[in-house]
Amino acid sequence: MTATVTAEDHLATGDFINEQLNVGSSLDAAAAQLGITPKWATKLAWLSRTFTAADRERIGAENLARLRITHLEAIAGQQEQLRVPLLIAAAEERLSVRHLRKRAAGLRSSFRLAHEATDAVERSGGPDAMRSTERALARYATMPKDQLLRIYTGKSGPYIAGVIRAAHQLEARITQESGEVLSASPNGRDLI
Repeated sequence: MTATVTAEDHLATGDFINEQLNVGSSLDAAAAQLGITPKWATKLAWLSRTFTAADRERIGAENLARLRITHLEAIAGQQEQLRVPLLIAAAEERLSVRHLRKRAAGLRSSFRLAHEATDAVERSGGPDAMRSTERALARYATMPKDQLLRIYTGKSGPYIAGVIRAAHQLEARITQESGEVLSASPNGRDLI
């Protein structure tokens, strides 16, 4: 009876293959030395590079001993920040590869939605958009009266009024949250 080869064992084999490649050996030679096919050696080397020593330390040797190579393959294509937590969960909860893939799909979807929301905020309210709005309002504030009235009563008027209203709402929220009147930004520029 032979012992089951764990994910940790496969990663160690992949480490050996990568070491051989780093010293100039060919993949075929490293595979032959181990008595495995070059295709299998390629997969093990890839998994070894994907799951770094730091990742393995975070996963833990005990958890890696509970996992199989199929668990590693199922997670290797995930975003880097999801790999370790998924493998820890798989080991601790003794998830099958099928259940691990389902969990990964759910996390990937949640992560994508959160990332899209963050991107939307950055695009619409990021530093560049804020700088542009600030410059426009500063220009409007120094314009001659007749030019300002023409802009304010034109197509831009509702947007200017909306920005002013939103700025007052934001100021009230910041005051409420901080308990004091906000008079300067973190970089020292006056806001009021």
